[in-house]
Amino acid sequence: MARRVLGQRAPVTVMILVAALAVAAALVVHAFVREQQRSRFEREATVYVQALRDRLSVYERLLYTTRASWQAQGPTRDEATFARFVDGIDLASRYPGVQAVGFGQVVPTAQTAAFEEQLRRSVGFPVRVQPDTRQAERAVISLIAPLNSVNRAALGFDLNSEPARRAALQGARQTAQAQATTLLRLVQTDETGEPIRGFLIMLPVWNDPDTRDLRGYLYLAVRADQFLQDLAPPQDGSPLRVQVRLAGEALRGDLADPGGLNFRYATRLTSAGQPWTMEFGADSGFGRDFGAAVPLLLILLGLGASGLAFLLVQAQVDARTRAERLNVSLAEARVRQEQARAEFEAIFQSMQDAAAFTDEDGRIRMVNRALTEQFRAEPDDLNGRLLGTLHLDRRLDNRLTFQSLTTAFERVDGSVFQGEAQRGEVRDPRGERLGLLEVVRDVTERVAAERAVQAGERRSRGVLDAIAHMISVGRPDGTVTFTNRQFGLRLGRAGLSGHLDPVGRATYGQMWREATDSGEGAQCEVQLHLPGGPRWVVVKVVPLRDDRGEISEWVTSATDIHDRVTAERLAQRNEERYRGVIEGMPQIVWLTDPTGQPVYFNRRWSEFVGEDHAHGGFLNLLHPEDRADYQRRWADALRSARPFESEHRLRRHDGQYRTFVTRGLPVRDATGRVLEWVGTSTDVDDSVYAENAARLLADVTEQLNARSADAAPLRHDRYRAALALLPSRFADSAALWGVHPTTLLATSSPSATWHAAAFQVVAAQAIEQVLASEDPVFIDSDPALHRVSATGALFYPLVGRDGALVGVLGLLYRQALTNRDQDLAQDLAQRFASALGNDRLQERVNAAQADLHALNQSLEDRVQRRTLELEAANRELEAFSYSVSHDLRTPLRHIVGFGDLLQKETGDHLSAKGQRYLKVITDSAGRMSQLIDDLLGFSRMGRQELRRVPVNLRALIDASWRGLEPDRAGRSVTLHLPGDLPTVPADEGLLGLVFTNLLSNAIKYSRGRPDASVWISAEQHEDSVTVTVRDNGVGFDPRYVDKLFGVFQRLHRADEFEGIGIGLANVRRIVNRHGGQVSADAVPGEGATFTVTLPTTPEDL
Repeated sequence: MARRVLGQRAPVTVMILVAALAVAAALVVHAFVREQQRSRFEREATVYVQALRDRLSVYERLLYTTRASWQAQGPTRDEATFARFVDGIDLASRYPGVQAVGFGQVVPTAQTAAFEEQLRRSVGFPVRVQPDTRQAERAVISLIAPLNSVNRAALGFDLNSEPARRAALQGARQTAQAQATTLLRLVQTDETGEPIRGFLIMLPVWNDPDTRDLRGYLYLAVRADQFLQDLAPPQDGSPLRVQVRLAGEALRGDLADPGGLNFRYATRLTSAGQPWTMEFGADSGFGRDFGAAVPLLLILLGLGASGLAFLLVQAQVDARTRAERLNVSLAEARVRQEQARAEFEAIFQSMQDAAAFTDEDGRIRMVNRALTEQFRAEPDDLNGRLLGTLHLDRRLDNRLTFQSLTTAFERVDGSVFQGEAQRGEVRDPRGERLGLLEVVRDVTERVAAERAVQAGERRSRGVLDAIAHMISVGRPDGTVTFTNRQFGLRLGRAGLSGHLDPVGRATYGQMWREATDSGEGAQCEVQLHLPGGPRWVVVKVVPLRDDRGEISEWVTSATDIHDRVTAERLAQRNEERYRGVIEGMPQIVWLTDPTGQPVYFNRRWSEFVGEDHAHGGFLNLLHPEDRADYQRRWADALRSARPFESEHRLRRHDGQYRTFVTRGLPVRDATGRVLEWVGTSTDVDDSVYAENAARLLADVTEQLNARSADAAPLRHDRYRAALALLPSRFADSAALWGVHPTTLLATSSPSATWHAAAFQVVAAQAIEQVLASEDPVFIDSDPALHRVSATGALFYPLVGRDGALVGVLGLLYRQALTNRDQDLAQDLAQRFASALGNDRLQERVNAAQADLHALNQSLEDRVQRRTLELEAANRELEAFSYSVSHDLRTPLRHIVGFGDLLQKETGDHLSAKGQRYLKVITDSAGRMSQLIDDLLGFSRMGRQELRRVPVNLRALIDASWRGLEPDRAGRSVTLHLPGDLPTVPADEGLLGLVFTNLLSNAIKYSRGRPDASVWISAEQHEDSVTVTVRDNGVGFDPRYVDKLFGVFQRLHRADEFEGIGIGLANVRRIVNRHGGQVSADAVPGEGATFTVTLPTTPEDL
């Protein structure tokens, strides 16, 4: 009755247990989901840290690459070249937050004034070094890009003037590595005009490879709020909150309520010489996906399963009741069991394995025929003996049962064999033991074979344990059956897959899929994360097949190739860096093998010659006239293994030839054997063209200005001699026509080109168009051109000084004219126009002289003498400009170049006095170069054409004052400018130079005033305007006012105020050319006043 009650309660009990199990599983899954959220949180935080580290590494590599480029090609010395270099690296898209790339040059504080002048020449406008500092050395920003309005204000800023920047400079100098500053306010401003909050990364640059002579610092200006953009991966749901600190100061943070966050993580790294701290946080919704609903689903499934269990258990209780009723019928089965005994006896005797049946005491009662044959005895000899006497292992005597035990057995005749035995108890239906049954099978041969196999396995295991590879053997279902010693020591129980990251695990899985699909071996390279650090290995799998050809096992080996992979990747990174520098160079860079066969050209080569000719070889693209000399020089260089240099013309993709200078150097190994040749080809066509053009203009001018008698045929000889210079340097043929009437005055050669009947018609029509429009006429498709072997013709109007058309210059050419050819044609036309105008003027002078000879012979002599003086002055001025451009600069470059070379070669071996002498030489050469530039500017100013336009004086003076802002940096200088000033007709550029010089002098000579002021006033007269510029500076002695406007005339010593005395001379020349006057007055110690008077109706209008 009690059992029945218990059976009725069992279904309810099972239902309660299943429901409890479902709740427990839901709790476990909930904990797993929470742990999964935490793992994703830590993984994304780690990705963010790595992204920040990679971004800092990219910025550092930019500085190291720039420094390496400077060391290879020489530092960039002007702002324009530096700006082109920075534009080429795509700063805005590849380096988020970088506001500028700059260079701070190390300058002794005592040389600040000289450096300001050098910087002005480099950037093209005045720059003042600021702020003032007591440091013995400055680090002044001399190059910056992109050169926009914001970065322009940073030029001249002293990086060594502020503690945070100075600390970074010192750190970079001491470590010779990139060094970041702490957070500070940058020189750049944002859209609202406020200084940008950010930091600088600096890298030292030396003049010598021994890092002794510091040249300056390359730096990056990084905006803090843009630096961290795009570092965090895209996120769905609740975001990852990040707080980043640089040296303890926050760059960015959105951890507003740290206490309310469920996940928190903090880490720290050191990069660019500064500590970076990152704190991460997220709420409970971070990383939540479908897995969050699994616990609830499990509870629902558990309730359903508990109901189902209740039904199943209830059904089992009912089945058990029915089974009890069936026990009654078991008694009937006993009768049938006795009948089966006889059948057992028959089966027992027919067993192939030897079998013995004992009584309760273990004595043999019955044996089958197989046992008597196996033990070579009769049944009577065995019956009655103890079962233990059959085998030699006495430990088996008292054991009632054992399964598949291999042991030694002894026959009746004393021989021994190996048998596999099984022993079990035989009981009656009531459970009482009747005896023991032991079955024996002869396995002597199998045991011998197994022992041989085990010996072989021990030898194989010893060999496998001795090798350095990690080896395992496993079944197709993944069960590992063997691992060698290296596998256990290095991988442990986790195996290969347990030491792989997600990427390596995917590669490893793909290899297994390929091997299992193909049934063949496979291999892959993966990175194992071992306790001693990550190691690269090559994993190979090979199948083992059984007799049927089916795969029974897989052999897996892992070989450590970390050192080889590391070396290969390092070599690859070095090669990529080297190729990147070469591909970014503006020159053509090439490499050849030791025999001179090209093996590599950079991208500039295919851009210049075109893809169609890029693989045709260098020699085939040379100008035919230059090819033989180039081959000779190249063969000499290959034979002697000495540096190679050649100037030649190279054909561009459009068929045009440009002049290049090609240089090559042999690369040798440690034994001096040439490994390869590396060289560059630099485009110098523009400079060569400019030099040839200047020489051609000078020669043409010399021919046209050559004096001759008044007879027209003799003047035509000058035209013909000047035209004869053009075919060899510019056009293929040239001709000159006079107008009113139209007459062919001269041609470049006596050939019939210009006299051909068909072409004369074309030329006459073109000249008529020029006379009608006074514009150049181009002809490029007329059939008449082919008859004179030309592809095009240009007819240029020659306009005299009075604006009247005085002639036409005709040019025939075979190649299309470029823009610079057209500019040169215009310059030639101006010279021929001047010559024709001069000749016309000469004709009129001659006619006037003939009429006035009787009245005033002396007047004729003075006019002719003045004409000769003007022509001589023009020739001397042209010759002087050419001499300065080509002759005077050459020795100065030699002085500076050999001075720098001497400084580098002698180094510290030169005495202090010798170094001072060398510095005086190079500084003097620099000042001489500046003096030449100023003289050229002064010379050109007198010949520059005036372009008068209405000029608002207030806007002009205000623009000049803003342009002098660097000169006023760090000082209190006030400009008193009236709200309304007159408008005058003038050349805006030249007049701006006048007021820039006057305002610059007022700022410079009021330097000693704590509160300097400059006053501007103006008076309007009937036909003129007077503008006064007054300051409260040091003034000057009025007795020497006559010297004030002379070239190189200065009233103050150079050690008091810098300058060379050209500025006021330029002011007087410009004002005089405008038809005005300039004067000055001063009181020593109180200030100076400059007065400029300009006409409102100049005569040339």
